[in-house]
Amino acid sequence: MQHDPKQRRHRPDRVQTRADEHWRGLGGLCLLMGSALLIASLLLLAGKVDADPQPTNKHVAQRIALMGGQKTAVQDLAAMTRDYIAFDRGAARAARRALIRSTRRIPREFRQDVTDLSSHARGGIWANWADFKRHAEFAERAARALNTRSAAGLKRSLPRLLSACHNCHQIYRETPREFTTH
Repeated sequence: MQHDPKQRRHRPDRVQTRADEHWRGLGGLCLLMGSALLIASLLLLAGKVDADPQPTNKHVAQRIALMGGQKTAVQDLAAMTRDYIAFDRGAARAARRALIRSTRRIPREFRQDVTDLSSHARGGIWANWADFKRHAEFAERAARALNTRSAAGLKRSLPRLLSACHNCHQIYRETPREFTTH
């Protein structure tokens, strides 16, 4: 009796089931998923290498913290307007208060003409101080005008604040990025 090479794949003492065929077919999928996970891990590591360095100057660190707080508040409000999270009047009011306080502090935090590698501030801030202060005042007025009584009111009033932030960043931020505020 001769052996057919095709018959070697199947073990005669074992009955092949659909489950066996299913798991054999998943081998390629597992390899694909493992490869995707490896690529994603490498991209994350590469992103950490390119991240902004830690600020070495205390004034720059304070500005970054100020703008980071604004970014968080704006992202929370934007999430409420897009129904990513449920509208919460108390949380919206707290974010509005934080934005009013922080936009009022912008001129004070940027008064010192200092930068380091972690700063994205353009030198034009200090050369055009009066214009920069006008932009900060416009942002504060937009923060005060936020309507946090309802989701619809927030949806109508938030674009004015976003526009104020964006307009200032277009002029006075080295590398403008959407929703990045420092």
